[in-house]
Amino acid sequence: MFKRWLILIVAVLYLSGCGTQENEAEESPPEETTEEVTEEEASAPSEEPEDTEEPSISPESMTAESIVDAVEAQAGENLNYYLHTRISMEYQEETQVSETKEWYHTEDDKSFVRREVHTEDLPVQYYVSDGEKTWQYSEGDAVAYVSDAMHGGDMTARPSSAIGNRLRSYQESHTMALEETVEIAGYTGHHIAFTPKEETGGTTLDVYLNIENGLILKEDMIQDGHQMVYELLEYDGAIEHSAGRYTLDLPEDVEIIDMSQPEPETDLDSF
Repeated sequence: MFKRWLILIVAVLYLSGCGTQENEAEESPPEETTEEVTEEEASAPSEEPEDTEEPSISPESMTAESIVDAVEAQAGENLNYYLHTRISMEYQEETQVSETKEWYHTEDDKSFVRREVHTEDLPVQYYVSDGEKTWQYSEGDAVAYVSDAMHGGDMTARPSSAIGNRLRSYQESHTMALEETVEIAGYTGHHIAFTPKEETGGTTLDVYLNIENGLILKEDMIQDGHQMVYELLEYDGAIEHSAGRYTLDLPEDVEIIDMSQPEPETDLDSF
Protein backbone atom coordinates (compact mmCIF):
# COMPACT_ATOMS: atom_id res chain seq x y z
CA MET A 1 0.00 0.00 0.00
CA PHE A 2 2.89 2.31 0.83
CA LYS A 3 4.44 1.82 -2.58
CA ARG A 4 1.16 2.53 -4.33
CA TRP A 5 0.87 5.76 -2.33
CA LEU A 6 4.40 6.78 -3.21
CA ILE A 7 3.92 6.23 -6.92
CA LEU A 8 0.73 8.28 -6.82
CA ILE A 9 2.47 11.14 -5.03
CA VAL A 10 5.37 11.06 -7.49
CA ALA A 11 2.99 11.18 -10.44
CA VAL A 12 1.00 14.06 -9.00
CA LEU A 13 3.97 16.18 -7.98
CA TYR A 14 6.29 15.79 -10.91
CA LEU A 15 5.09 13.69 -13.80
CA SER A 16 1.57 15.08 -13.99
CA GLY A 17 3.00 18.40 -12.85
CA CYS A 18 4.83 18.63 -16.14
CA GLY A 19 1.56 18.70 -18.03
CA THR A 20 1.63 22.10 -19.64
CA GLN A 21 1.08 22.43 -23.35
CA GLU A 22 4.10 23.04 -25.57
CA ASN A 23 4.50 26.77 -25.94
CA GLU A 24 5.49 28.81 -28.95
CA ALA A 25 9.05 29.06 -27.73
CA GLU A 26 9.45 25.33 -28.38
CA GLU A 27 8.72 25.59 -32.07
CA SER A 28 11.74 25.23 -34.34
CA PRO A 29 13.01 28.49 -35.79
CA PRO A 30 12.57 28.97 -39.54
CA GLU A 31 15.45 27.88 -41.72
CA GLU A 32 17.78 30.61 -42.84
CA THR A 33 17.92 31.34 -46.56
CA THR A 34 21.19 32.07 -48.32
CA GLU A 35 21.12 35.14 -50.56
CA GLU A 36 23.71 36.26 -53.08
CA VAL A 37 25.91 39.04 -51.68
CA THR A 38 26.59 41.96 -54.02
CA GLU A 39 29.98 43.66 -54.27
CA GLU A 40 28.53 46.77 -52.62
CA GLU A 41 27.25 44.75 -49.70
CA ALA A 42 30.52 42.88 -49.39
CA SER A 43 32.52 46.13 -49.22
CA ALA A 44 30.21 47.70 -46.64
CA PRO A 45 31.48 47.70 -43.07
CA SER A 46 30.13 44.78 -41.10
CA GLU A 47 27.82 45.46 -38.21
CA GLU A 48 28.56 44.15 -34.79
CA PRO A 49 26.56 40.93 -34.18
CA GLU A 50 23.85 41.18 -31.62
CA ASP A 51 24.48 39.52 -28.31
CA THR A 52 21.96 36.71 -28.14
CA GLU A 53 23.11 35.27 -24.84
CA GLU A 54 20.91 35.50 -21.79
CA PRO A 55 21.85 38.55 -19.72
CA SER A 56 23.69 37.59 -16.58
CA ILE A 57 22.72 38.80 -13.14
CA SER A 58 25.39 40.68 -11.24
CA PRO A 59 25.99 39.47 -7.69
CA GLU A 60 24.98 42.88 -6.36
CA SER A 61 21.56 42.79 -8.01
CA MET A 62 20.91 39.10 -7.49
CA THR A 63 17.69 38.42 -5.59
CA ALA A 64 15.37 35.44 -5.24
CA GLU A 65 12.94 37.15 -7.63
CA SER A 66 15.56 37.91 -10.28
CA ILE A 67 16.82 34.32 -10.19
CA VAL A 68 13.32 32.90 -10.61
CA ASP A 69 12.67 35.26 -13.54
CA ALA A 70 15.95 34.31 -15.23
CA VAL A 71 15.35 30.59 -14.80
CA GLU A 72 11.83 30.86 -16.20
CA ALA A 73 13.10 32.75 -19.26
CA GLN A 74 15.88 30.24 -19.93
CA ALA A 75 13.74 27.14 -19.34
CA GLY A 76 11.72 27.84 -22.48
CA GLU A 77 14.91 27.70 -24.56
CA ASN A 78 15.50 24.02 -23.76
CA LEU A 79 14.48 22.15 -26.92
CA ASN A 80 16.83 19.22 -27.49
CA TYR A 81 18.07 17.76 -24.25
CA TYR A 82 18.52 14.74 -21.99
CA LEU A 83 17.68 14.62 -18.30
CA HIS A 84 18.39 12.01 -15.66
CA THR A 85 16.66 12.81 -12.39
CA ARG A 86 15.84 11.07 -9.12
CA ILE A 87 12.94 11.38 -6.70
CA SER A 88 13.30 9.98 -3.19
CA MET A 89 10.23 9.57 -1.01
CA GLU A 90 10.56 8.97 2.72
CA TYR A 91 7.83 8.16 5.21
CA GLN A 92 8.09 6.48 8.61
CA GLU A 93 11.68 5.30 7.98
CA GLU A 94 10.70 3.77 4.64
CA THR A 95 12.22 5.08 1.44
CA GLN A 96 11.42 4.52 -2.20
CA VAL A 97 13.53 5.86 -5.05
CA SER A 98 12.41 6.52 -8.60
CA GLU A 99 14.78 7.59 -11.40
CA THR A 100 13.61 9.05 -14.70
CA LYS A 101 15.57 9.27 -17.94
CA GLU A 102 14.16 11.66 -20.54
CA TRP A 103 15.11 12.59 -24.10
CA TYR A 104 13.52 15.48 -26.04
CA HIS A 105 13.93 16.70 -29.60
CA THR A 106 12.06 19.29 -31.66
CA GLU A 107 12.01 19.15 -35.45
CA ASP A 108 9.71 21.25 -37.63
CA ASP A 109 6.32 20.94 -35.93
CA LYS A 110 7.09 17.59 -34.27
CA SER A 111 8.09 17.03 -30.67
CA PHE A 112 9.96 13.77 -30.03
CA VAL A 113 9.86 12.39 -26.49
CA ARG A 114 11.19 9.34 -24.69
CA ARG A 115 10.70 8.91 -20.95
CA GLU A 116 11.71 5.89 -18.89
CA VAL A 117 10.68 5.68 -15.24
CA HIS A 118 12.76 3.25 -13.18
CA THR A 119 11.35 2.52 -9.71
CA GLU A 120 12.85 -0.10 -7.45
CA ASP A 121 10.89 -3.36 -7.29
CA LEU A 122 8.52 -2.13 -10.01
CA PRO A 123 8.51 -2.61 -13.81
CA VAL A 124 10.07 0.09 -15.98
CA GLN A 125 7.46 2.42 -17.46
CA TYR A 126 7.91 3.78 -20.98
CA TYR A 127 6.34 6.86 -22.59
CA VAL A 128 7.51 7.40 -26.17
CA SER A 129 6.34 9.81 -28.87
CA ASP A 130 7.57 10.29 -32.45
CA GLY A 131 5.59 13.48 -32.87
CA GLU A 132 2.62 11.67 -34.40
CA LYS A 133 1.85 8.78 -32.05
CA THR A 134 2.45 8.30 -28.33
CA TRP A 135 3.10 4.88 -26.79
CA GLN A 136 2.70 3.89 -23.15
CA TYR A 137 3.92 0.55 -21.85
CA SER A 138 4.91 -0.99 -18.54
CA GLU A 139 7.56 -3.70 -18.80
CA GLY A 140 6.04 -7.17 -18.53
CA ASP A 141 2.45 -6.06 -19.22
CA ALA A 142 0.32 -7.89 -21.74
CA VAL A 143 -0.95 -4.66 -23.32
CA ALA A 144 0.46 -1.37 -24.59
CA TYR A 145 -1.45 1.80 -25.44
CA VAL A 146 -1.05 4.08 -28.43
CA SER A 147 -2.75 7.42 -29.01
CA ASP A 148 -2.40 10.57 -31.08
CA ALA A 149 0.58 12.65 -29.95
CA MET A 150 -1.65 15.58 -29.02
CA HIS A 151 -3.59 13.29 -26.69
CA GLY A 152 -0.54 11.62 -25.17
CA GLY A 153 -1.21 13.13 -21.76
CA ASP A 154 1.01 14.72 -19.17
CA MET A 155 3.52 11.90 -19.08
CA THR A 156 5.15 13.03 -22.33
CA ALA A 157 5.14 16.77 -21.60
CA ARG A 158 8.49 18.51 -21.22
CA PRO A 159 9.70 19.34 -17.70
CA SER A 160 11.01 22.65 -19.05
CA SER A 161 7.44 23.60 -19.96
CA ALA A 162 6.33 23.37 -16.34
CA ILE A 163 9.21 25.03 -14.49
CA GLY A 164 7.87 28.55 -14.91
CA ASN A 165 4.34 27.61 -13.88
CA ARG A 166 5.57 25.76 -10.82
CA LEU A 167 7.82 28.58 -9.66
CA ARG A 168 5.08 31.17 -10.14
CA SER A 169 2.73 28.97 -8.14
CA TYR A 170 5.28 28.82 -5.32
CA GLN A 171 5.64 32.63 -5.39
CA GLU A 172 1.90 33.10 -4.93
CA SER A 173 1.66 30.86 -1.88
CA HIS A 174 5.11 31.40 -0.31
CA THR A 175 7.59 34.09 0.62
CA MET A 176 11.10 33.72 -0.82
CA ALA A 177 14.57 34.13 0.64
CA LEU A 178 17.89 33.73 -1.18
CA GLU A 179 20.25 31.44 0.70
CA GLU A 180 23.70 29.99 -0.02
CA THR A 181 24.98 28.83 -3.43
CA VAL A 182 25.93 25.16 -3.81
CA GLU A 183 27.15 22.87 -6.59
CA ILE A 184 24.82 20.09 -7.75
CA ALA A 185 25.67 17.65 -10.57
CA GLY A 186 28.41 20.03 -11.68
CA TYR A 187 26.13 23.09 -11.92
CA THR A 188 25.73 26.17 -9.77
CA GLY A 189 22.59 25.96 -7.67
CA HIS A 190 21.10 29.11 -6.17
CA HIS A 191 19.26 28.04 -3.03
CA ILE A 192 15.89 29.69 -2.57
CA ALA A 193 13.88 28.94 0.58
CA PHE A 194 10.12 29.12 0.07
CA THR A 195 8.21 29.64 3.33
CA PRO A 196 4.42 29.21 3.15
CA LYS A 197 2.33 32.25 3.89
CA GLU A 198 0.22 31.91 7.03
CA GLU A 199 -3.09 31.86 5.18
CA THR A 200 -2.01 29.07 2.80
CA GLY A 201 -0.78 26.53 5.31
CA GLY A 202 1.48 25.05 2.64
CA THR A 203 4.78 23.20 2.67
CA THR A 204 8.26 24.58 3.27
CA LEU A 205 10.35 24.17 0.12
CA ASP A 206 14.06 24.36 -0.55
CA VAL A 207 14.67 24.83 -4.28
CA TYR A 208 18.04 25.02 -6.03
CA LEU A 209 17.97 26.77 -9.42
CA ASN A 210 20.52 27.05 -12.23
CA ILE A 211 20.32 30.25 -14.27
CA GLU A 212 22.41 29.20 -17.28
CA ASN A 213 20.35 26.11 -18.11
CA GLY A 214 17.01 27.13 -16.63
CA LEU A 215 16.88 23.98 -14.49
CA ILE A 216 15.65 22.98 -11.09
CA LEU A 217 18.71 21.14 -9.79
CA LYS A 218 17.15 20.04 -6.54
CA GLU A 219 13.94 20.44 -4.60
CA ASP A 220 13.30 19.34 -1.03
CA MET A 221 9.90 19.40 0.66
CA ILE A 222 8.72 18.09 4.01
CA GLN A 223 5.16 17.92 5.30
CA ASP A 224 3.50 15.82 8.03
CA GLY A 225 6.43 13.42 8.21
CA HIS A 226 6.59 12.95 4.43
CA GLN A 227 9.75 14.05 2.66
CA MET A 228 10.28 14.26 -1.07
CA VAL A 229 13.63 15.12 -2.64
CA TYR A 230 13.95 15.74 -6.37
CA GLU A 231 17.46 16.08 -7.76
CA LEU A 232 19.24 16.29 -11.10
CA LEU A 233 21.79 13.56 -11.78
CA GLU A 234 22.76 14.35 -15.37
CA TYR A 235 21.90 16.89 -18.07
CA ASP A 236 22.88 17.24 -21.73
CA GLY A 237 21.54 20.33 -23.45
CA ALA A 238 22.66 19.41 -26.98
CA ILE A 239 21.94 15.76 -27.69
CA GLU A 240 22.16 14.42 -31.25
CA HIS A 241 18.88 13.35 -32.78
CA SER A 242 18.26 9.64 -33.34
CA ALA A 243 14.88 8.62 -34.78
CA GLY A 244 15.28 5.10 -33.40
CA ARG A 245 15.37 6.47 -29.87
CA TYR A 246 11.73 7.55 -30.23
CA THR A 247 10.34 4.14 -31.18
CA LEU A 248 9.20 1.50 -28.74
CA ASP A 249 10.20 -2.13 -29.29
CA LEU A 250 7.48 -4.35 -27.84
CA PRO A 251 7.42 -8.11 -27.31
CA GLU A 252 5.52 -9.91 -30.06
CA ASP A 253 2.78 -11.18 -27.73
CA VAL A 254 1.86 -7.71 -26.41
CA GLU A 255 -1.62 -6.55 -27.41
CA ILE A 256 -1.74 -2.97 -28.70
CA ILE A 257 -4.80 -0.97 -27.72
CA ASP A 258 -5.33 1.97 -30.06
CA MET A 259 -6.79 5.00 -28.26
CA SER A 260 -6.32 7.39 -31.18
CA GLN A 261 -9.09 9.83 -31.96
CA PRO A 262 -11.25 8.88 -34.98
CA GLU A 263 -10.84 10.89 -38.17
CA PRO A 264 -13.52 13.59 -38.57
CA GLU A 265 -16.43 12.88 -40.90
CA THR A 266 -15.92 14.31 -44.40
CA ASP A 267 -19.13 13.02 -45.96
CA LEU A 268 -21.14 16.07 -47.07
CA ASP A 269 -24.35 14.03 -46.89
CA SER A 270 -24.02 14.02 -43.12
CA PHE A 271 -24.71 17.77 -42.96
